[in-house]
Amino acid sequence: MRCLVVLAVLAGSVVPPAAAQRFPPDSFTNLKVLPKDIAPRELVTLMAAFTRALGVRCTFCHVGEEGRPIGTYEFAKDDKLPKRKAREMIKMVQAINDHHLSRLEERVEPRLAVQCATCHRGVREPRTLQDLLLGAYGAGGLDSTLARYRVLREQYYGRASYDFGEVTLTDVATAVWGQNRPADAVRLLELNVEVNPTSRFGQTQYAMRAIELAFRERGVAAGVASYRALLARFGAEGVPEWAVNQLGYTLLRGGKPAEAVEIFKVNVEAYPESWNAHDSLGEGYAAVGDVVRAIASYERSLVLNAENANARVKLEELRRRGAP
Repeated sequence: MRCLVVLAVLAGSVVPPAAAQRFPPDSFTNLKVLPKDIAPRELVTLMAAFTRALGVRCTFCHVGEEGRPIGTYEFAKDDKLPKRKAREMIKMVQAINDHHLSRLEERVEPRLAVQCATCHRGVREPRTLQDLLLGAYGAGGLDSTLARYRVLREQYYGRASYDFGEVTLTDVATAVWGQNRPADAVRLLELNVEVNPTSRFGQTQYAMRAIELAFRERGVAAGVASYRALLARFGAEGVPEWAVNQLGYTLLRGGKPAEAVEIFKVNVEAYPESWNAHDSLGEGYAAVGDVVRAIASYERSLVLNAENANARVKLEELRRRGAP
């Protein structure tokens, strides 16, 4: 039977450990947070809820040998650190429910109450999947991270413990990209597409990072080829105009104007009736000093959208520079 867990605050049966005794006993000793007059059955029910909330057994907090009769456990002892921590966790939960939530100006009925399961969700440490994966990456790199993800997914998918949706691996990949490990980040985003194959969000995040990586590390031809391959694979919904445009500006602001022009060009090729795509291409041409093509792009943008004030301003600036 699952007994107590992070709450071992609690109780101690008055029974000596030499032999199994009746459980639950008629009374408990060493109760420091829970009511000293708590009914035995109520206490056992509470302990069982703790074990489920943390996915543990009685021995996580209490002195006892797994597999032996529960009546042999020495519940009154405070030898184990998890039991001592549990007392503080109980106090924290009580404070949240009794002092903080009770002060809210409005509360919906039935009133919400925080429980151990609210944070722990069936695991000992209430960490997010992102934190666990980034910890694995810091300790062992990409292979360790991929392995950790697959193990956790196999064990916990379909339960409330971790979020295996499309956002989690994207968050981890973003953090890894920020550590200047772009190839590892792209591999994580590729895994995200693998495990969430219908996610347009996942496809877009993977495509944009993969195309950017190709441009940065293998040059213009590789970047354009990567774009065309991913557009064919995912379609316009997976590689949308706005995302490609955003990638162009990422390259432009990252000191790669020639590469930005190429991505703006393929965006115009894919979306020839987009005034915004032509406007961005005009900005790219201007950045590389090709004033004639910049003017042509801005003029085309105005044809498609006569209300594009940015194109009018840019055309005036370019023409003042002596271009035709």
